[in-house]
Amino acid sequence: MRSDLVRTHIDRNRETEGLTTAYTSHRDQIMQLITSTAADLADGEDQKCSSIVLLGAGNCLDVDLAGVAELFQTIHLVDLDETAVQSVIKALPRQTGQFRVHAPADIAEPLLSLTSRDFRPEDDNREHCMQVLQALSSENGVADVPEADVVVSLCVLSQMVGSLSGLIGEDHPTFVNALKAVRMGHLRRMLSLLRPGGVAIFVSDIVSSDTAEQLTTATPEQLPEIVRTLVADRNFFSGTNPSVVLSELNVLSRLATGPDTVHTIDPWTWNLGDRTYAVYAFRIQKKTPETVAPAADDTAE
Repeated sequence: MRSDLVRTHIDRNRETEGLTTAYTSHRDQIMQLITSTAADLADGEDQKCSSIVLLGAGNCLDVDLAGVAELFQTIHLVDLDETAVQSVIKALPRQTGQFRVHAPADIAEPLLSLTSRDFRPEDDNREHCMQVLQALSSENGVADVPEADVVVSLCVLSQMVGSLSGLIGEDHPTFVNALKAVRMGHLRRMLSLLRPGGVAIFVSDIVSSDTAEQLTTATPEQLPEIVRTLVADRNFFSGTNPSVVLSELNVLSRLATGPDTVHTIDPWTWNLGDRTYAVYAFRIQKKTPETVAPAADDTAE
């Protein structure tokens, strides 16, 4: 992976590591989703799910890690920044041995190993460019993470798109196709990390008060309509349009290993210092293999 691209994400973690309080309402929303999902899936005497994967764990400010440990037997933390993740685990009051750290990991592999040359659409590079897009859109990634009951994407899509924008710029002739590849690849990788019947929770920021000042005063009741209006006005971060994400999930639902159900979660606001974000989520349950009835025995006794 390229050190300059990785450093950008690590620097962001260092800037936000002390913002635990600012994340409170956002963290509460995500924990509600995780807790209710764990309750739906839990079995056994201890009422714990087997495992959860947190994609983009970082400083773990989006979740209450101690609370997650009460719900799952094993917690897989996936991120570029191993130092940040290990620091959070060490700071927990009780060390349980439940945590598995997968870092440094490029969740959008091979995105952080690419250069602008890889995206050149000219004839002498067209075949290579197509191979790069196919790799970005594939379900192959974070290979050492086993299938889990729950997979949570913690606002990492916008960060992936940010890395792509830094690589080639949004005016690049390949940018739109590359963005689609990164987004589809992320959805496919979430599903590939789920056991059959497991649940993915896709969380994404969509727009900030930098371009939508009304977010700073929006009530929970007003927010869904505000977000719909912003989307209609094309006022959102590149690649995060929830209508497009839902459409791509519907495409994936045609696959035997795709979504069985997709539930839209009402958006919420996330106040982070001098900026307020709108955040939305999807709860995606993976299909289970169809049970094949045993063949009838026509042999006369």
